[in-house]
Amino acid sequence: MLRYQIHFEKELPAEALRRFLSEDYGISPHAVYIGRIEDRAIDDPRPVAMLNPPDEDEEFGWILTGDTELADATGQGERELAATLARTFGVRALVDDGGIYPDRWVLVSTDGSSGRVLTDEDAAADGHLRVVHALEPITGEPQLAVVPPPDWARDW
Repeated sequence: MLRYQIHFEKELPAEALRRFLSEDYGISPHAVYIGRIEDRAIDDPRPVAMLNPPDEDEEFGWILTGDTELADATGQGERELAATLARTFGVRALVDDGGIYPDRWVLVSTDGSSGRVLTDEDAAADGHLRVVHALEPITGEPQLAVVPPPDWARDW
């Protein structure tokens, strides 16, 4: 079961990520796959975490995935791990907000603060995530315009 799908704005350095996960969570560097999914050998051991690059130069195109093994090792939920990695590597991240709207996400800033944002629906149709504006203030993103959702859409 996929428990983590964290979208990063830019690349996390491969060896630094492996070292961090090893030193802080005891995850073997060999258990962290970094690269394209289709480039993995069929007989490769199943990784604890995978960091996959984007198909093109897209915003939030680097995706870290993992399941229960990663959850057990880190002891953190998706949003918490995203905040830890965002602070550690100075890279913003997006995680699913758990709601029913496909264009609403949680933006995690480089200082670990987070809040809900609206993404570009047209870009999302092409598989790209592009933040349009915040739906609530985010401490680490003072430059990001805040446009609260209409009353009928405030189900969160």
